Amino acid sequence: MIIIPTAELRGSTLYPPGSHRAITARVPIDAIGTQRAFAAAGFQQVHLYDLDADSGRDLNETLIAEIVRDALLDVIVSGGSICEDRVERLLDAGVSQVIVCLTEHDDIDSLAPLAESVPGQLIVRLDVGDAALSQPTRRRKSSAEMLDLANDLSSIPIGGIFVHGLSSDGFPGSPLRFVEDVVEVSSVPVFCRTEATSVGELWALEHLGIAAALLGSSLYDGKLDAGTVAHHFDN
Repeated sequence: MIIIPTAELRGSTLYPPGSHRAITARVPIDAIGTQRAFAAAGFQQVHLYDLDADSGRDLNETLIAEIVRDALLDVIVSGGSICEDRVERLLDAGVSQVIVCLTEHDDIDSLAPLAESVPGQLIVRLDVGDAALSQPTRRRKSSAEMLDLANDLSSIPIGGIFVHGLSSDGFPGSPLRFVEDVVEVSSVPVFCRTEATSVGELWALEHLGIAAALLGSSLYDGKLDAGTVAHHFDN
């Protein structure tokens, strides 16, 4: 399993990850300096969650391109529903992979042509659990429906499945058995958003077969040392 630090974009500014309800209270961080610090610690990738894209606004692509041009880390971007033009712009800017979220109007057949045009560069997000973290355009699906969808996604050339919204903070209380089931039915790598605060919690995810854990605020508030995390996992 690899560990991928995550941060959030809003209004062309980078923020440490946290509760979306509290984002206005958080202090912006230096985008380039933060990515360089993660690279120096030994990480190879970074994840940027574009909050504005969830509202259909393209406010952060210039900053994303600036981070990509720094060329120290591979950049994964999430946020917003499927938009072929946006995916193409991000990939043309040098983003390595784009996480997309299926709406209630999307299905595997509608996603397949885009996935086939950029094989391995799309990661599909599955929202489960906490409704506060689910996309507003989506009906929350049952675990059984999610597993069927994960199995069906294995038929198209995506780069992975991203499990998100398991609990309000991404780790405690998560139905880890569900994560294990997703790994079992999927033939592509499974990513998981987590707020783990110990290496042991990260080892638990690796034991379930998770390919990559997107790690949030514990890398910013000192609960986990970035160098130690990068050293313990295959970054």
